[in-house]
Amino acid sequence: MEEDEQSQRFDLRKDLWIYFLALVIGLGVGVMGSAFHYCVNVAFDLYSGIPVLFSGNRTLIILIAALLGSVMVGASVLLVRRFAPEAAGSGIQEIEGAMGGLRPVRWRYVFPVKFIGGVLSMGAGLVLGREGPTIHLGGCIGKIVGERTKASTEIMNTLLAAGATAGLSVAFSAPLGAIIFMVEEMRHRFKYSFASLHAVIIASVTANIVSDQVFGSMPQLPVQLQAWLPNLPPPEEILYFLPFNLVLGVLIGFLGAGFNSGLLRCLHISDRLSQRSMLIVACSVGAVVGALMMVAPDFVGGGESLATELFSKSPVLSVLLALFVVRWIMTLLSYSMGVPGGIFAPMLALGAIIGMSFGNVAQEMFPHVNVHAGSFAIAAMGALFAATVRAPLTGIVLVAEMTASFELLPAMIVTCMTASIVAQSLGSRPVYDLLLERTLEQSKHGL
Repeated sequence: MEEDEQSQRFDLRKDLWIYFLALVIGLGVGVMGSAFHYCVNVAFDLYSGIPVLFSGNRTLIILIAALLGSVMVGASVLLVRRFAPEAAGSGIQEIEGAMGGLRPVRWRYVFPVKFIGGVLSMGAGLVLGREGPTIHLGGCIGKIVGERTKASTEIMNTLLAAGATAGLSVAFSAPLGAIIFMVEEMRHRFKYSFASLHAVIIASVTANIVSDQVFGSMPQLPVQLQAWLPNLPPPEEILYFLPFNLVLGVLIGFLGAGFNSGLLRCLHISDRLSQRSMLIVACSVGAVVGALMMVAPDFVGGGESLATELFSKSPVLSVLLALFVVRWIMTLLSYSMGVPGGIFAPMLALGAIIGMSFGNVAQEMFPHVNVHAGSFAIAAMGALFAATVRAPLTGIVLVAEMTASFELLPAMIVTCMTASIVAQSLGSRPVYDLLLERTLEQSKHGL
């Protein structure tokens, strides 16, 4: 009996120590995420100063913007290739690999390269999101805390998970969605236990409070999008539209499978290019992005402002289709450049475009039905995420939390589940599993 009491006291002390470390990680990630968000915005705003300096000469303005984009993307590529190749892309696969004991976390190199390179690539206007880098940077903070406290392998797994979860929480201002992402997406590598789950929760909530309440950082996508949705269906009509959501889910299942396939093909092409050729391609893409920032800014960038405009302005179908095609291509190209940046936010923006387009087509085909395009857009945001990442619960909760549209949960559940099942039935595999396999293969060959 006395031994059991001593064991319980020891376990309690151990758990409290883990919770304290999770709190420290949450504080650190909250500060880091806010700083990263601010620096990306400052870099992005460099474009707004170009028309002021060169007013009256539109051609010169576009050329200067193209040069700025080219230099920023080129600098990001060089920084990553020279000091920390694993800082390229999202970084989620790197944290998954580290939690599984398959990848090291060289935080002394990765942290500064991911931060600075991410500011340059996303500030240039590439179609990339902040969530991947903040997850990777959050994992680095977890690794730092673990190293400093000489954490065991089991506790290190928890600290990495806590840092990564806190990073996603800060990126989207969605602490619950971030927790579910860790449990659902990283379930094969997350050593689930009572203490580890609560540590992840503590880190996620703490980081969110620091970012939102202390630093006043705005979430990556606008919260409460229903403020721009005057025509949301009343709750009693949602079941009436579920057949539409089924069809939308099937469509997005095919598109999600195509997205994963296209992304891997683009990455394989970029892997075959020499460093010099890759730099030339990256600078060229940066120049195109910079020019588009002056000519058609909605076609580039992570998609934060675009989401607001889609719901508030409801563009016509031709504009939506143009946005879809260009942003789809630019997302694949941007991620293939080998610079820091994620695909969460671009996918959510693409999903909103798909859903809004679907709503417009449905209204044309069924003019007697009062179709609510905005509700389809919200459902499609989570569905494309579910189809590509194969984490439907995360897609449902993440979008519902970000948009405060919990009344649309039945529609979102039907759309997300359908999209995920269709993508799986097509033989498409989760995107982060594919990216981790690619990373491990490159590591095996010393690339």
